[in-house]
Amino acid sequence: MPRRTILAPRLVAPVLAWAIVLGLLPHVVEGAPIPFGGRSPAEPEVAGLALRLATAHLVALGVSPDEAAARLAALSDEERQALAARLDELGSGGSAAPSVLAIAIILGLLVVLILELLGRRVISRP
Repeated sequence: MPRRTILAPRLVAPVLAWAIVLGLLPHVVEGAPIPFGGRSPAEPEVAGLALRLATAHLVALGVSPDEAAARLAALSDEERQALAARLDELGSGGSAAPSVLAIAIILGLLVVLILELLGRRVISRP
C-alpha cells in the first residue's frame, strides 16, 4: 500500500515538476563570469583609478580602509580592473530568496508525503 501511494500520479507529477524547475535554474558559479581583457596603453592610470574606486566602495560597505587596501593589494591589476568594472554588482551579502523558496517547497512536499502515508486525503478529488 505505501508503494502504491508513493507512486501515485497525483504525487509524482508535482515532484517531477519541481525537479524540472530546479534543474532549469543556473548554477551559482555560472551566474556572472568576470571577463579578462587585454592590456591598454593607459594601464597605470586605469589601475590606480580601479584601486581607488574599489577601495572607496569597500569602505562604503563597512570594511576598514586598511583591510580594504590589504585585500586589494593581493589582487593582480587585471583582477582589480575587473572588480572596479563590476562594483555595482558587489554587495555586502547574498540573497536568501532562492534558499528560502527551496526549503519551503521541500517542507511542503514532505508534509504532503507524510499525510499521504498516514492515509489522510491531501488533494480533494472531484
